[in-house]
Amino acid sequence: THRGATGPRGAARDPVEFVRKILGERPYNKQVEILAAVTRSRRVSVVGCNGSGKDWAAARAVLWWVHSRSPSKAIVTGPTTRQVDDIVWNEIRSAYNRAADRLGGRMFRTSRYELDEQSLALGFATNSPYNLQGFHSPNLLVVITEAHAVREMDIDAVRRLNPACLLMTGNPFVVAGSFYDSHHSRRELYSTVQIGAGDTPNIKTGRVVAPGMITPEDVADRKEEWGEESPLYVGGVLGKFPANLDDI
Repeated sequence: THRGATGPRGAARDPVEFVRKILGERPYNKQVEILAAVTRSRRVSVVGCNGSGKDWAAARAVLWWVHSRSPSKAIVTGPTTRQVDDIVWNEIRSAYNRAADRLGGRMFRTSRYELDEQSLALGFATNSPYNLQGFHSPNLLVVITEAHAVREMDIDAVRRLNPACLLMTGNPFVVAGSFYDSHHSRRELYSTVQIGAGDTPNIKTGRVVAPGMITPEDVADRKEEWGEESPLYVGGVLGKFPANLDDI
């Protein structure tokens, strides 16, 4: 059956192999790190600069999750419909469309993907009328995109679902809250990944090999505009939590 071809006995046992062999894509090393962390940790937190491919990796993790176990559910949530639907689910649809013949299932026009009656993925903003409490599953992945901008009450609602894996991604422009704590006072509870512009393919190679990701020109422009000591540069380019965030 389809599930047998891509299920735990096949490439879906390993998300990196799933992305490479089933989706036919090539994650770079930090995306590999994110995917690998989802397999070994119940809590994963990724902080990075703008245009570092965090949402790309999260999208592939969602597809892998529902193909790697049954029953399974994956939820993608975040502070805005644009971030959830237009960015993360756009990435999910893009990956699915390139490998639909190998993946099967049904990709809806809305942010919903059903593999079968037991396994599905869906996305909605935290300010939507959906009730998170209705999405329990023994194999539940929750992805919180733009986690630095999500309200604590919404992160608490996710925690009450007791997900098998929680993946948070965000930018370092925050000085408190669950996302900040996941990289500081509560870091021992998380597998953490930090991505600076220098880690990304376009900066490493000095040319645009990954369209849509941060470019050498972007870095040069921001260095000139903000200066290397600016919290905007430290957070937006280096992908680190600025010590002087109040100076923005």
